[in-house]
Amino acid sequence: MNGNDRKRLTLGERLTLAAQSRAASPEVAAAMVRRFAELPAVYAFCGKSDVEALFALTEDCWEGPRVDIDSYRRFCPVLLAAMEHDNDAVQVSLRRGDQNLRRPVWGTRVNNALVLLGEMLLDQAMGRRQRKEVYHCLRMTLGQYLEALAGPNFRRSAPEAERFLAWRERLLQEMDGNQPLAEALAGILRRYMAGWETFDRLDHVLRCLGGLALHVEEAGTEYHVTPCPDGDADEGGAALILEISRTEEAETARRFLTVLNRFGIGKNPDDLPKAEPLREDPYGYFLNLAQDYVPNLPDPSSEIKAKTLRGQIFLPDWQYGPGALRELAEMMPFPEFEPLLEECLNQDRLTGAIRAINTAVTDLYMLWVDPYLRIRK
Repeated sequence: MNGNDRKRLTLGERLTLAAQSRAASPEVAAAMVRRFAELPAVYAFCGKSDVEALFALTEDCWEGPRVDIDSYRRFCPVLLAAMEHDNDAVQVSLRRGDQNLRRPVWGTRVNNALVLLGEMLLDQAMGRRQRKEVYHCLRMTLGQYLEALAGPNFRRSAPEAERFLAWRERLLQEMDGNQPLAEALAGILRRYMAGWETFDRLDHVLRCLGGLALHVEEAGTEYHVTPCPDGDADEGGAALILEISRTEEAETARRFLTVLNRFGIGKNPDDLPKAEPLREDPYGYFLNLAQDYVPNLPDPSSEIKAKTLRGQIFLPDWQYGPGALRELAEMMPFPEFEPLLEECLNQDRLTGAIRAINTAVTDLYMLWVDPYLRIRK
């Protein structure tokens, strides 16, 4: 291709060509990694709004001498501190076939922070942002990047080096080392999104159940105000007594809402879907709403605008253990929902979804956090 031909390329075509470029040598790849480590972290985050989003997830971990967003490597202790202080963290193996993967490997906030970081870096790697310094640091293949991370610039003990090599071998078995780093990042997010969709669908069904329970409770609750006996009246006027009566169905719905509250659903009633006040069949309305779940997410590597995925693929903050979910299903008072809820609570599906999520966030951590905690100046 001559210079005149290149001038006729569109911006998208130029970005596509650039995304397929390679580092000239392992030494050049290592230099790119070192360069990225010293760039101001805010460059990678794409701006103030993204810094604020990460801060909202990890705000209690930004204090301390190790943390400084003036360089990417000094930002990474934020995520390490979040993991160290995560009381919900579960130490699990990521071996294939491990049946103990029933909860996220880290707490919800840490998982979401890692996914947000992955989205930011993907936007940079795809050329969707304007920070050329970051974009050029990401112009290498996955294999070249992994080779650079295994180099002498990183402090690893013998056991740590062995674990890193085992993880790298597993990743290269699942992903093509010759693909651009941008496509590798997109592939990791695709895997995460596949697992996330399972829990997002379950979250949608639970919110519809919450909306129905709230509707039944309100429809079956009556309020009566009566004056107190004269002897109990306050000075200046008669006191009033509020009496609340509920039908048996409304009381059952109220107890179920209490169970849903443990999952963070229905604590704010305004967040629940609402039925039309005069609708004759609220059960059918909420059931149809629950069945109509359709995820509408773009492919991470497609031609989308920057920040398109921001916050859309966060995990909901509630219990993921099979025992808690089974308890909820057993207390569910609406038999119309039983087949749908049973489908969502399929243990093989949930375990596979958690495994996909755990693997994806671990890969993001090993690619974009752990090395920069170890890199030499």
